[in-house]
Amino acid sequence: MSVAMDPGTLLEAIGQVYASMFDEDAERGWLDQVRDLAGAEHAVLSEARGPKLTMHISRMDAGMEPLARQLAATTLYDNPLARMPSRRVHRMSDYFPIRDLMRTQVYQQFVRPLHGGYALAFPWGVEDGRAAIAICRDATRTRDFADAECTALQPLLLHIHNGFRIRARMQALQASLDQAHAALDAMHEAVLIVDRARRVRYLNPQAWNLLADGDGIRLDAGALHATRAYDDRRLQALVASALTVATRLQSPDARGAAAPEWADPRLAIPRDAPRRPLLASVAPATAVAHRHGLSDFADAAIVLLRDPDRPPAGSTRALVALFALTPREAELAMALRDGSPLALASTRLGIAEGTARQYLKQVFAKTGVGRQAELVALLRNLC
Repeated sequence: MSVAMDPGTLLEAIGQVYASMFDEDAERGWLDQVRDLAGAEHAVLSEARGPKLTMHISRMDAGMEPLARQLAATTLYDNPLARMPSRRVHRMSDYFPIRDLMRTQVYQQFVRPLHGGYALAFPWGVEDGRAAIAICRDATRTRDFADAECTALQPLLLHIHNGFRIRARMQALQASLDQAHAALDAMHEAVLIVDRARRVRYLNPQAWNLLADGDGIRLDAGALHATRAYDDRRLQALVASALTVATRLQSPDARGAAAPEWADPRLAIPRDAPRRPLLASVAPATAVAHRHGLSDFADAAIVLLRDPDRPPAGSTRALVALFALTPREAELAMALRDGSPLALASTRLGIAEGTARQYLKQVFAKTGVGRQAELVALLRNLC
């Protein structure tokens, strides 16, 4: 039956794109569907950004997949694809006549062994490259795609394109989240990120260990609290202050404005003897969020808890983990936090002042601040 005659099957296929969005290798399942609906040999989704090629292929014989990847890496179809309007289905033979295609070496080397020749293409633009879905039929055994088939497949290919982009965005966000968590997990201090509803959005293994002790801090309905009421009131006030500053830092006119000021964000949280109090520091999580591309944390607060009964690991290590500073950049940042002028800090570190200025520019870029006063304010609230 022609694809154009079965809209119900197409609608079901579109629904399956979103129903399988979180499945492993979902793209291959989508391409299998469109290949079968079109009565084609195979379907391919490729995205080239500079030298990087991302490719998904419908199921085919194992020996054919390397050929398909080599074909996608050629420039044979670049010119026709560049002339096609984006996000529309096109019959390749309208841009690259089949007789001309069959005369090329690429056809003989790759396309013919892959049982291709006739194709539908659904291209779209990407930064520094190209992307397209291609549905291929064997030009030696079958007919070209009809106009009705092109029209019928347009909505399904548009939804596959949307699904691919959504999945790519989700995977990029997950990679950023994994990177941020790895950095925070590596810290010596206990780290918790608290959102505007006061719920803990993240805590590293050291924080879990402190909570498991049940001495000094606790979780109640997902919210962080000190175990004693008086200490908890002070802790909640610090978190509220940091959240307010985080909101101010997110405003469009925050860049270049005076560094926000708030009360001393440090607090000693008593524990049962003989343990010494936990040392808490609270600050906006804005810089950490910007560093790792995590917009959900941009208006949250970060709580650092140091256990004085554990051997110290040094504040520079925390900066390296949080912001991916180099050890030298972290040393310079800490010197500035402690009040040393840049010239004196560079002398103590044994580097030229010009080199120190270059380091400082990198520190600004990595921490998301624009001025030395902002950097000092940030570090005094973290370290």
